[in-house]
Parts: sequence; C-alpha cells; structure tokens
Amino acid sequence: MTGREARSRSGLPPALVAAIGVAVIWGVNVPVMKAGLQEVDPFFFNAARLTLSAVALGLLEAVERRGRPEVVTPWGKVIGLGLLSSLAYQVLFLLGMDATSAGNTAIIVASGPLWTAIIESAMGVDRHGARAWGALAVAFVGTALVTLTGVDDPTGGATLFGNLVMLAAMGTWALATVLSRPLLETFPATRLAFLAVLVSLPGHWALALPGLDLASVERPGFVATTIVYSGVLSTGIAYSLWNRSVRALGAARTAAFSNLVPVVALTVAWVYLGEQPRALQLAGGALVVAGLLMWRTVRRST
Repeated sequence: MTGREARSRSGLPPALVAAIGVAVIWGVNVPVMKAGLQEVDPFFFNAARLTLSAVALGLLEAVERRGRPEVVTPWGKVIGLGLLSSLAYQVLFLLGMDATSAGNTAIIVASGPLWTAIIESAMGVDRHGARAWGALAVAFVGTALVTLTGVDDPTGGATLFGNLVMLAAMGTWALATVLSRPLLETFPATRLAFLAVLVSLPGHWALALPGLDLASVERPGFVATTIVYSGVLSTGIAYSLWNRSVRALGAARTAAFSNLVPVVALTVAWVYLGEQPRALQLAGGALVVAGLLMWRTVRRST
C-alpha cells in the first residue's frame, strides 16, 4: 500500500486526520490557556508549558528515530525557525491572548490561512487568481470586524491592543509555516518541532524568571493542569501533527483546517468561561470561515 493510498481507521488520509486533530486540540486550548493565564504570570505559563512540550516532543522523536537513517541537521535553518515559530510567535500569542477574549483569539487564529496565502504569494511560492483573492477578501473583512469591534465582551477582557497583537502573532506563524515547507520535504517533522521548541526555551525562561512568584498562585493544581494540557498536547503533540500535515498537504491547505478552531473554542469558552458570543463577533467569525471555505473551493477548481 502506497502512502497516497494509506487511510486511517476513519477512512480519511492520515494527514487530514492530523490536521483536524490539531484544530480540535488548539480550539480547546484557547479557553484552557485563557483560564490558566488568569491564575499565574503569563511568561511563566509559557516557559513551563513549552518545557513540557520539549519533553513530549523529545520522547516522540526518540521513538520515531529508531531504525530511521541518520539525517544531518541544518542548524541555521532550524534555529531560525525555532526563534520565529516557538519564541516570537509564542510571546506574541501569549501577550495577545492575555489582552483579549478567548473568542476573539479563536477567530483571529482562524484567519491564519489568509496570512499564509498572502505570504506565499509575496514570496512567489504560490499564485492566486482573482476569485481566490475575492474569497480571501471576505475572510479579511471578517477578521477586521472582529479586530476592530469585538472588544465588548462582558468580562472586559478584550482590547484592541490584544486583537492587534494576536494578528501579529498569526502573521508570524504563517511566515514560519511557509518557510518550514521546503525543510520538511527532507527533515523529520517531529525532530523539527522538538528542536524548534528546544532552542526557544532559554528566551522563554529569561522572560519568566525575573517576575516569578509562585507563592501567590491560589490554585496550583488547576494551573498545573492547564499547563500540562497546553504543553503536552497543544504545543507538543500538535506541533508534530501540524508539521506532518504541512509536509503532506502543503502550508495553505493545512492552515485551512484552522477554520475548526473558532467553532471549538467559542463553544468551550461559552460553557467553560461564560464568554457568551456577541453578534459582531459571530458575524466576523462567519465571514472568516465563509471566505476561507470559498477560497478552498476556488483553489480546488483551478
């Protein structure tokens, strides 16, 4: 059976299952992480969860390395991607989430394919016709609507600053996704995810240690649970699954599955955090998802 013919037990190609799994993990992670950030210093939360991510990815990589031919590590590219995807992106994501709601975070994360397509076009990696750009424009309008007007949640936790920082985070992630594609054609996905997180840890702990005050944490067990979920699943196993999908499906097609993130996140945030979706927030989210679905349809027909 060839790789092209391989199917998971669900009947779907493994790369599609991986992409869907990542979307669900990340959707749940948004409200989980938001809850954790309300209890502990944000930089410590990031450093702790990414340390767990490195452990989880290191174990996965060790298992996968058995029987695999040794590969030469292009350290320059790996370090560059690590600083971009696991340090710069993670710090921006952290600061953005800390200053906006879980719902806004999820919808802005869903705009990832928009920025991926724009960067691919700018770098000459891929070209898009007029209909594709029209569909992406719909997604852009939805993103702008959430960014500029979705700051009226009842908890007062959403700000324009937080939304803009989250947009910057998604632009950074999209750039890292596009840049990783050539490397993933010859370099193991899990090893790249592991090394990218590993090289970012000194930077995260340098930000966390100066303001560290664990004695003030009121619910250490709850905080530990959120850190474990976010570290082992969201930035651990999910990173490996994401890189596998990028290698098999391409950067833009993989990023399209982030359409599921706001659906999962808005539902969990409503039930778990009491963030009832607002009308403009839902309208913007609908435009983002509709635009990206239109874009995928256009891409398939060309």
